[in-house]
Amino acid sequence: MYNLFDDFKAYQQFFPRTYVPNSCRFWERTELLAASSIQASEQPFCEVNEQVDPDFIEIFGTDRPLASQYLLHRAPGWDSALNKTPLLLVHGAALDANSYTDLFGMGHIGLQQHLIELGHRVFSLTFPHSHGDNFNHAELIADAIQRIRNMCRVPEVDIVAHSKGGIAARIYLSSLSHTPYRGDVRRFVTIGTPHLGTDWVFRNSTAAYLIYLAGGNGVMAWDSLVYFGGIMDIAPRAIYADGCFPGQSQILHDWENVYPLDPTQTDWWTTYHGGMGFFSHSRGINQALHDGGALISRLERKGLEPDIELAVLAGDNHIYDLVALDSSGPSDGIVFVDSALNTDGMLTNGAQLISKEILPYNHLEILWKRKVADWIHLIITG
Repeated sequence: MYNLFDDFKAYQQFFPRTYVPNSCRFWERTELLAASSIQASEQPFCEVNEQVDPDFIEIFGTDRPLASQYLLHRAPGWDSALNKTPLLLVHGAALDANSYTDLFGMGHIGLQQHLIELGHRVFSLTFPHSHGDNFNHAELIADAIQRIRNMCRVPEVDIVAHSKGGIAARIYLSSLSHTPYRGDVRRFVTIGTPHLGTDWVFRNSTAAYLIYLAGGNGVMAWDSLVYFGGIMDIAPRAIYADGCFPGQSQILHDWENVYPLDPTQTDWWTTYHGGMGFFSHSRGINQALHDGGALISRLERKGLEPDIELAVLAGDNHIYDLVALDSSGPSDGIVFVDSALNTDGMLTNGAQLISKEILPYNHLEILWKRKVADWIHLIITG
């Protein structure tokens, strides 16, 4: 029997406002840096996507950092581990660098610890805005790479990117960023990245109420909703240009013709195509795609630079804590397997594909499972 409360608990865990106490203990050093190339850029925040980790807020000096700022984290062994090529971990939406250590304080040993044990020199960054503009994030990645190369005195780094973080990295590696690609990345590894985009927020419209009620750090397709008999304006929490989640409209793709929509979802038709439903108003996925500049299509046309070696991983478990998330097609609950494994566009300039893999994990499990770390290790050292 369907239980709304069970879904509520699942979405609280997928879009939480929580942090790990004393989170900086996982890193030998965390420093505040800035990319001069986007010094004038601005970014919108609302109350649900401000920084919440006290350690990170103290270093940033605010819970709403500048778009040009980021934290660079050095893991123990960053200057002494066996594998000489540094490894930069890039986090996804609603997350930070500690998604690779002890995600949401759930007690898991993360990929960071596994990779240290396997002999890697691990770095990570924390973006100033967990749903920020992907072009800004691409500049921060480029800046972090240069600083890591200088510290380690190496010509190249390897990147492991989760979810939305892989799109930001891909912008830099495709020379679509303000800073053109500088030939400084050896291998690009993505885990659960929507390379052909995602329509999750429009497809799973019932989640909007649950995210709203939970106060979760998640974006919605609705710009207003019926709440206690009135119409409530929630545009700041929506995916459109006047909302506070600029990076989300950039990773959209229309999947309706591949995987049909679920008519049991709340206001399923008007959410996806736009209009006023029984409980909500949506501007529709086409408006959001326009607001995001159709970035996925641009990336598909451009391709990675030719000297990069690519590996992609998809999860195919859509169950989280006994609760089913998106099940309209094979997915990790958030990203379709077809999207995570889509590499054709990235290879058009001659980049080399070295691995495609599917493992039986959901979108969060891939951040701590040892089999994922072992696969990454084989890619990096192979």
